[in-house]
Amino acid sequence: MYEFVIIIALLLPVAWWTGFRNGKGVAKGKSIKDRLGFSKKYFVGLNYLLNEEADKAIDTFVSMLEVDSETVETHLALGNLFRRRGEVDRAIRIHQNLIARPSLSGRHRKMSLMELGYDYMAGGLLDRAENIFKELMLDQQHNQASLKQLLLIYQQTKDWQNAIKTSEKLQINASASLKSEIAHFYCELAEVRLYEHVPKEAISYVKKALSVDSGCARATLIRGDIEYSLSRYKQAIKAYRELIKQDVELLPEAITKINSSFNQLNDKKGLALFYQTAIAAGAGISCILNYAEEIQLTENDQAAAEYIVRKMSSHPSVKGLLKLIELHLKYASDSARPSLIMLQEVVSKLLDNKPIYHCHQCGFDSKTMFWQCPGCKNWGSVKPIQGIEGE
Repeated sequence: MYEFVIIIALLLPVAWWTGFRNGKGVAKGKSIKDRLGFSKKYFVGLNYLLNEEADKAIDTFVSMLEVDSETVETHLALGNLFRRRGEVDRAIRIHQNLIARPSLSGRHRKMSLMELGYDYMAGGLLDRAENIFKELMLDQQHNQASLKQLLLIYQQTKDWQNAIKTSEKLQINASASLKSEIAHFYCELAEVRLYEHVPKEAISYVKKALSVDSGCARATLIRGDIEYSLSRYKQAIKAYRELIKQDVELLPEAITKINSSFNQLNDKKGLALFYQTAIAAGAGISCILNYAEEIQLTENDQAAAEYIVRKMSSHPSVKGLLKLIELHLKYASDSARPSLIMLQEVVSKLLDNKPIYHCHQCGFDSKTMFWQCPGCKNWGSVKPIQGIEGE
């Protein structure tokens, strides 16, 4: 309702001024019939407005507005308002009508094209929007805004090669570096090649990602996954070990393959040392519990439970509690067992209902890992949740 008021506030004075100007239309060769028709439309629009038929009122007033240098800004503002209200078709009609005017100045035409591009983006017509922004990127005034929109389009359509090219152009005059985003685009290409079983090309894209951003933990993680897929377990472990330095919070994403790599090499001591190093660097409960399992195998359940208790004194965790319950259930008395089983079920349900990942930019929570946050569209901002209910 508030936006309706704004639209009417824009239209009424402009429509009145146009009517006033046309009142002097005799000097300009306008017929009495033309002026009376215009006046009738104005009062029809007012009648719709008084009857609270705002949509019909807006359509009537818009049809009255002539496009000239005095009303172009009003048309652009109206189109913008319609787009914000979700009425994309109306916004498109207004901006297309502007562009079709041969008398429109070059500056106003480019402004109208930009708004039309935004309309197409809002309506999901990405191919049309792309054509407009490709044209406008050649104009210095609209270059940066057009490149930003093209980058959004290429990310939505997963056209990572063009996303990289556009980011590199955008970065020339951008105030902030886009190296992190470019590295993620190379990682997307690497994952596609890995999925298609073309590891050589996947490794090539990983190297490009790391050449752009040497701290890209995702690229290191993919490198480990590639080596693992090729059964090159020593090289996989080397990559995962590098992950400890780059971003230890991401280590849970590779834990299954880390365990498997060391087991394939029959290197139990190496696995224990790996977890000790990771835990000392700040790795979370997943690494702690995996190391506890190694203690359980090499020593006994009691030693594993004591290790978890020691760690939980400084690193409290619901996952750690669940593991402790599991260890104590083996030795629980008949009277204590039902209570422990009930507690185990409660803690399990608590974990099942909790998200695993959290975006540090917008707060988006999920049970699935996203390298680009679905909420704020930032790259690399989603990480495993830390703390008592997470890592």
